[in-house]
Amino acid sequence: MSRDEDAPYSAQARTLSRLDWPVLEASASTFDDPDALATRPLRELAQYAERDPGLALRLIQQANGSRRGLRHEVHALADAIGMLGLQGVHRIVREAPRVADAVRRAQAYRDLAAQSRLAALIAVEVAGLRHDSEPGEVALAALLNQLGFLALLIADEPRLDRLLVMLELNALPDEASYVALGYATDDLSRAMTEQMALPELLTGTQRAVNAMHPRALEVMASSALAWQILRGMDTARGDRDLQLLARLAGQNEKVLVDRLDGVIERFNQDAAVYRRSPLERGIPGRVWIGAPRHQTPLGLLPRQDILDEGLAALRAEVDPVRRIRRMLRVMQFGLGLNRVVFARLARDGESLRAEYLVGTLHEPEFSHFTIPVAALGPLAGTLQSGQPQWWGRDVPLADLPAEVRQLTGGVAGFVGRVADGEQVLGMVYADRRTPDLELTPVAFAGFAQVLEAASRPSGG
Repeated sequence: MSRDEDAPYSAQARTLSRLDWPVLEASASTFDDPDALATRPLRELAQYAERDPGLALRLIQQANGSRRGLRHEVHALADAIGMLGLQGVHRIVREAPRVADAVRRAQAYRDLAAQSRLAALIAVEVAGLRHDSEPGEVALAALLNQLGFLALLIADEPRLDRLLVMLELNALPDEASYVALGYATDDLSRAMTEQMALPELLTGTQRAVNAMHPRALEVMASSALAWQILRGMDTARGDRDLQLLARLAGQNEKVLVDRLDGVIERFNQDAAVYRRSPLERGIPGRVWIGAPRHQTPLGLLPRQDILDEGLAALRAEVDPVRRIRRMLRVMQFGLGLNRVVFARLARDGESLRAEYLVGTLHEPEFSHFTIPVAALGPLAGTLQSGQPQWWGRDVPLADLPAEVRQLTGGVAGFVGRVADGEQVLGMVYADRRTPDLELTPVAFAGFAQVLEAASRPSGG
């Protein structure tokens, strides 16, 4: 079951987890004659299936369903095909609907499937450089990283046209889906993977905080980079995902770009599967040619009704963890803050580590951020005093620690202490991500109000 049952996407996740997933037309052709594939290596068969998120999902669910009650789950497509056999795969493909018949926006679905396939190829490339023992598991997690978005296309979500237009503006996916849907498609993906009891790595890579683990970060950054490549690297993310992957792979960034050109060549061999033209080699290197042309800031509209309901719910909530999660959502939707992060204070009181985050899944560097309290400078005062601070007004941005300034982009933000009665739990940070979307005194007053409600002692 989803761990956020009170979230705005939880009911939809339950519905979408029961979808009849279609397969691409190319998958139907590839697996039409099992006897013709009998001599093909299992790895090659897995690569055929890896081109198609819908087929991959069907195979992994079928394989694990047949092992219910056994200790070890199937978490790679090669293992799933080996267990089901070619006749079993043929039957699954034959019984599945085709994308052209099941999805009204069929080409949008194919384009997202192409992005998912590219993400899987990138993840496998980096996994190879890291000598990962199970690259197939990483590939599957990257392939299904956009599960929620794919599901919305199948279900013909009426707000999708608006979302697709926003994405064409090269807004960050977080902002686009928050504005169009009222929640992030990534949150929906995570809730769906939990509902469907999918493999652990696949589910774990949908939680931003898990970016502290190298394999999860690899999947997240590969998915984000695939999105950038399909948009010509002309996005607000710049080269940050390249930097993350290069560090993971132990490679110079320009060396990694050369290897990504090889990944694009492998992707192009199957471009026709998605009914699209091949990608140009050299796209990843474009990130260093001038500034991005499209940096579309989308701000969330503050909602007084959500703020009022959230404050009442926070004051009534007994469990401190649920209060923190609800606090982040109230700040996001009630106050219109794009990016909200709760950092947990270590038991020894000497450091803060990011733990709960909204609006940052496409910025995985937030998720493995740790800073010593001694390095906070003027910001450390909020942990002692409990008084919220407004970076850029109460504290000059120039006085922020360099690593914090680099992480946030140096924009104005709110900081406050989170407590459970007398116990200090940590610090919350919130901003609107860009200088183009200014913070206001009304938003700061609301921030202080939410903090007070979230820190209220249970029963107080």
